[in-house]
Amino acid sequence: MQKTDRSHFLLSAGRLRRKDNNLYFDRFDEDEEVTGTKILPIKAIDEIYVLAKVEIDSYTLSFLADQNILLHFFSPYGSFRGNFFPNTPNSVNKSGFVLLQQVRAFDDEKQRLYIAKALTEGQIRNGAYNCIRRSVEFDEAPYLDALKCAQNIGEVMAVEGSFKKNYYQAWNKIIKNQRSFKFTVRSKRPPADKINAMISYVNTRVYNVVLSEIYKTELDPRIGFLHEPNYRSLSLHLDIAEIFKPVIGDNLIFTLLNREQVTPKSFKTDAGRIRFTNEAIQTIELEMIKKLTNQIKIGTQYLTYRQVIRREVNRLKRCICEYDSYHPFYLGEYK
Repeated sequence: MQKTDRSHFLLSAGRLRRKDNNLYFDRFDEDEEVTGTKILPIKAIDEIYVLAKVEIDSYTLSFLADQNILLHFFSPYGSFRGNFFPNTPNSVNKSGFVLLQQVRAFDDEKQRLYIAKALTEGQIRNGAYNCIRRSVEFDEAPYLDALKCAQNIGEVMAVEGSFKKNYYQAWNKIIKNQRSFKFTVRSKRPPADKINAMISYVNTRVYNVVLSEIYKTELDPRIGFLHEPNYRSLSLHLDIAEIFKPVIGDNLIFTLLNREQVTPKSFKTDAGRIRFTNEAIQTIELEMIKKLTNQIKIGTQYLTYRQVIRREVNRLKRCICEYDSYHPFYLGEYK
């Protein structure tokens, strides 16, 4: 499945290999016998999502690195497991100055708190806007007021948690099928029900889109400001995704469920865990690509959401490196 977003998805078991400076995918049957081969034009791909059991050799990985192509790996249950990003002369050159400024901003309690508050403000305002534009009453003021008073990252996270709890409850006034997709409580590992499984999958997709755009800039994805860069290898994409999960992910979920493009039949239970069917994944990904390639007018420019995300990353970079003010993207300003 491949569209204008230049992302490709491998949903069937098989082998990804290089031949004649191009990519080929051999699809396997249950006995791991090749049932067909498809060429994947290397010049038409920026990233590959692997959602099945796929064999990849080091020769092919080296080729992908040379072509500056990012791989995202998922478990059979749709949860993110890791990625492969090239570190070659073809990739974006990382600046030592930017890295030092990013570390200094993290170590500066005042600047880190300023950035963390801005990111959380973006999440709150975009989430509240989702409700208001659908005629669901939601008052963002108490959360924004509490955010202004927060004295440390822990208090910022507490405001975020309080907002999310009430924001998710408002979903029950937006999603029509309350019998199958009523939200009760957020659960992640593993998701306890269908709505949580959908939130986890779509959020992961937003995380990976943001990560891909960060890799195209000089910022280092390992150093976040809201999410603590502890034993996880990457955290900046989690920060910036907080702004865009309501804009891209949540709106995608509302559309898919209310148009009945995703229904209870789109899920199956495997070893007690809820997962999507391959057909449902294709439906979600086609709508995700459509969303990412939609354009919105910002100033005199028309930008896709991918370009908006990269613009946001560069705006954060200016805040870090040039001590510029930072105001997060808010969809309500452009609608």
